[in-house]
Amino acid sequence: MYHSLSRIIRKLRRRRQLGVTFLVAVLVGSLAGNTLVFYVFDRLHHDPPLTPWDSLWYSIISVTTIGYGDFSAETAGARIGTLIFIIFIGLAAFTTAVGMVVEWIVELRQKERTGMGRVTSKGHLIIVNFPNESRIRQIVDEFCIDRRHRGMEVVVISNEIELLPFQIDNVSFIRGSPLEQDSYERADVSHASQAIILSASYDDPRSDSLVASAAFVVQRLNPDISIVAEVLDPNHSVLFDLTTGVSLVYTLSVANNLLVQEAQDHGVHLLAQAITSNEIEGTLASTVAESPQPRTSYVTAAKALLDHGVNLVGVVRGGSVITSLSGESLERGDSLVYISTSQLGWSEMSSMLADAARADGR
Repeated sequence: MYHSLSRIIRKLRRRRQLGVTFLVAVLVGSLAGNTLVFYVFDRLHHDPPLTPWDSLWYSIISVTTIGYGDFSAETAGARIGTLIFIIFIGLAAFTTAVGMVVEWIVELRQKERTGMGRVTSKGHLIIVNFPNESRIRQIVDEFCIDRRHRGMEVVVISNEIELLPFQIDNVSFIRGSPLEQDSYERADVSHASQAIILSASYDDPRSDSLVASAAFVVQRLNPDISIVAEVLDPNHSVLFDLTTGVSLVYTLSVANNLLVQEAQDHGVHLLAQAITSNEIEGTLASTVAESPQPRTSYVTAAKALLDHGVNLVGVVRGGSVITSLSGESLERGDSLVYISTSQLGWSEMSSMLADAARADGR
């Protein structure tokens, strides 16, 4: 009988949905049976007489092994009922249920650690590919230190690792191919707000094409997501023609340019590091002009912004960068790039530019 019961329990654990349903039915049955027996046999043996709720309370605290002692079986019938419905049936079902819950929690945690689980989040960041631990940690730290993204959920997608080598509360891991739809669905890409697609390897000549393919998949699954893609060779920008609005960052070109600049003019790298890091007060930020003030020159706008501690360093218009502001005027859709202690909304920036517009009108 013991082996038969053990075999049944193993089958129930393997078939979890059926097992839970069966255990719930057994628990409800044992509670109902003991409640009825206890009420019928012991109702008049307590002062005051038992109510059905008293009998149910006794059954619950007995099957959960709490046993407050406020009620106990007095008659032989009630004791036999407790023996059958609580000890033989109820306790076995209850302990098995508790074991299944613990097993489910451990399995869920293991799935999360190995990236085989599923993320449920909203407005989160997805990082595609895992080139190395230090780089991912730096990106996560840099991203989340910004006050707008502090505490934001981050999901890492990669098939290059089996376990996430670090543990950060707001970082989850999905193990899967960056080119498969299932990986992104498990990362809840439809509710993500941003994605950073990294190059898996600087030595792989196919890296840019793989990044472009991943960007295409992400954008197809969520057309509204903001995508930043790392590109190693500027000549490969044509690979992203099938995607729209993807920001391409040529990391090697930027790094090489900075090395040359530092070789020619010492100290440049210190400023570049400061204005590109959220850890240092006064960093690069951008704001898109939604409804610019009429006839506002950028020279006048730069002076007005500087009066408020905002240093305008350039403008991005239609994919082109404008650093010489002389003769240029503010246009709708311009992305103003500046150094400031915080990112400004357009309403806040336009109020700073109001005096500049009036000055230009004169």
